[in-house]
Amino acid sequence: MTARAQDFEGDSPIPEPISQTTRFGISPFYGYRFGGEVEDPTTGSTYSFQDSEAYGLFVDYAPLNHFGRYELLWSHQDSSLDFKGNSGLGKVDLTVDVVQVGGVAEFGTESFRQYVSMHIGATHYATDDYGNDTRFSLGIGGGLKLYVTKNIYLRGDIRGFCTITDAEGSFIYVNGITVATFSASTLWQGQASVGVGITF
Repeated sequence: MTARAQDFEGDSPIPEPISQTTRFGISPFYGYRFGGEVEDPTTGSTYSFQDSEAYGLFVDYAPLNHFGRYELLWSHQDSSLDFKGNSGLGKVDLTVDVVQVGGVAEFGTESFRQYVSMHIGATHYATDDYGNDTRFSLGIGGGLKLYVTKNIYLRGDIRGFCTITDAEGSFIYVNGITVATFSASTLWQGQASVGVGITF
């Protein structure tokens, strides 16, 4: 029975994560964010966030010989909503900031790694003059790390952000009147990015 159990473990389609040999890591990134929309609660018209550049930072930590890393993620996007004159509004500038914490599992070799990650935290939406809102959010992602030295790597990342909205409460308002709210119970955005990381 012991031999059969060992054979079963060896045939498992799920690879074993890499054991970590460095404690700390930091990786700034630059990329592109897309998706997301709001709705006028009076007319039912929907308005999409402008797809645009995004930038941010990954900061991670792992106990030595631990199978995985703990990670803090911050991602910032400068976007906008074009109301096309409805409610007396044109283009409204919008910033979206995601701050989440989670875990990362890496697979492959010491020099070339694939990874998957999951995060939880909050997403903050802000405008200069028309209100702001902060909501609970989740993130899932994956990517590649190519180590050019023992402590420096190139990183490619793709992920999805899911904000829990419940379509409740005002989001953008003018003179106390709500002109835009979230149009569903969740709001999804996608992001692709590249960066350079350092471990120590």
